Order: sequence, then C-alpha cells, then structure tokens
Amino acid sequence: MKPDSDLLDHLLHRRSTPPKCLASPAPDEATLQRILQAAESAPDHGGLHPWRFLVIEGEGLERLGEVFVEAMQRRDPAATEAVLERERERALRPPLIVAAIARRQPGHAKIPEIEQLLAAGTATHQVVLATEALGFGVVWLTGLRVYDEYVMQALGLAADETLIGLINIGTRTESAPTKGKKRRRAEVERWGD
Repeated sequence: MKPDSDLLDHLLHRRSTPPKCLASPAPDEATLQRILQAAESAPDHGGLHPWRFLVIEGEGLERLGEVFVEAMQRRDPAATEAVLERERERALRPPLIVAAIARRQPGHAKIPEIEQLLAAGTATHQVVLATEALGFGVVWLTGLRVYDEYVMQALGLAADETLIGLINIGTRTESAPTKGKKRRRAEVERWGD
C-alpha cells in the first residue's frame, strides 16, 4: 500500500471550528451521506455497528434549542432569561448538527461495553475527519447538554443508547481561526527495554 502523506498531514493539522464560525451552506444531502459513510470503516469488533447518527437541521435546530432551554430549566430552575437564551442559541449557531449516539449491547458474550463505546467514538471521529476533509468546518461538542437525560429522551434515544456528542457542521466563516490549538507531543515510552 502506498503511503498517504496527505492523510497524515490532514490528521496533524486538523482543527475544530467554533460553532459561532460555522455558517450556511452545510453539506448537501449527497455530501452528508458520503461523510456519514466514513463511519463505516471504524474498527468494530464483532461488527456490532454500535452507533447511529441523528441529523438535525432547519426547524429541528429550533426544536433542539427549546430542548436545551427545558433541560437548563430542569437543571437550574433559577436560570436567568439571558442564560436560557444562550442555551437556545447554542442549537442555532451551525446550519447542521449531527447527534452521535452510542448503542450498547450490555452483557454481550464477546464484546465488552467499553469496546462498543470506543467503536462508536471512533466512528464519530471518522465523521468529523471526513467533514473537514471535504472542506467544511466542524466541531464535536460534549458537555452538560449532551449528557443530560432530558436531552437524550427528547431526541428519542432508547434505554441502551447514549448521546456522545453533537457534531456542529457548516462552512467556515472568514472569522474562523486559521490555526488549531497548540499541540502537545505524544507521550511515548518504551516498555520492556
């Protein structure tokens, strides 16, 4: 197999684009399907396919904003209108959000849950990499609203599913940072010497 230095360069220079720097257009349907197909080459012990993706755009983003507001009110009944409005706006910044969902099979005879979760995370990262490789801005967001039980319920997740991220996608604006954060060197030690 011929080495792919372009792929390595892409991995070394990958950067997240802040949601406020993502604008329309988002990928069209054919491009989005190609991006999501990148998940299929993720390592997947046992071929369980322990992930799925939920595409949120248009009016769905407005509904998601309302879900974020309700989740915040449940977490903090004293939340101010300004805080609630910020929550709503979080869903409206990018033109497209892909909810990444891990599907677990607890007690599987051969595949521990940790491997299922790692496969889902890897599939999600492949979607992030494919999005950027096709020239779009992207950021994988986590945090309180992602891990909130009310948000997962509102998105229709089953009992064996967990929301692992909200992938914000769009076209990078001119105000988007041109450099990623400073990278640390990988910690590498030799064992057995």
